[in-house]
Amino acid sequence: MQTQYYCALGDSITDRRNQLVAKWYYDWLAEWWQLTKTSVLAVSGATVSAEFDSMAQFCQLIPAGCDTITLYGGINDLGRSQPLGQLGDTAPTTFYGALDQLLVRVLQAHPDAAVYFISHVRIGNAFFPPVNQLGLQQADYEAAIAEVTAAYGVPHLSLYHSWLNFADPQMAAQYSLDTLHPNDAGQLAIAHLIDDFVRAQV
Repeated sequence: MQTQYYCALGDSITDRRNQLVAKWYYDWLAEWWQLTKTSVLAVSGATVSAEFDSMAQFCQLIPAGCDTITLYGGINDLGRSQPLGQLGDTAPTTFYGALDQLLVRVLQAHPDAAVYFISHVRIGNAFFPPVNQLGLQQADYEAAIAEVTAAYGVPHLSLYHSWLNFADPQMAAQYSLDTLHPNDAGQLAIAHLIDDFVRAQV
């Protein structure tokens, strides 16, 4: 890996301040990639869209000089019933529009960085219900992420379509705290999935 300065942007799955685990996915990556510097910008409960600590807003705090950036989000847009919108939206009040803003801002501010979007594993129903107040499911937001990232040529690691599945009770017990947040084993598993994906792109 040629990465020297990595920035991880995200929500509670990335936010070290919530002290859910002893070691986070980016800690593993820092070791494996032998990084000289890592920055973490994450807010528990953050959505991509505008209403709750929008990632489309605080992405503007990503430091200059980062050469690898991961944007790990979207699950709170499901859980907090954010409007989906449609491809072509640019208003931050819909998920499609805010995701468009997020990618545009990051790509314009960091044109030389490798940027990856990570969507979360398939979740169970212990933390968020499987259908939100708008009648939308995780798969709906997942499809939106796939469309918008493809439109901008941003590699999308869909953990939703990976082997890791918190909707499976046995797997949730082994890798998650509450069928949404990964435990230490889950963070390590996610780190391996990110590492494999990034190495396949370079």
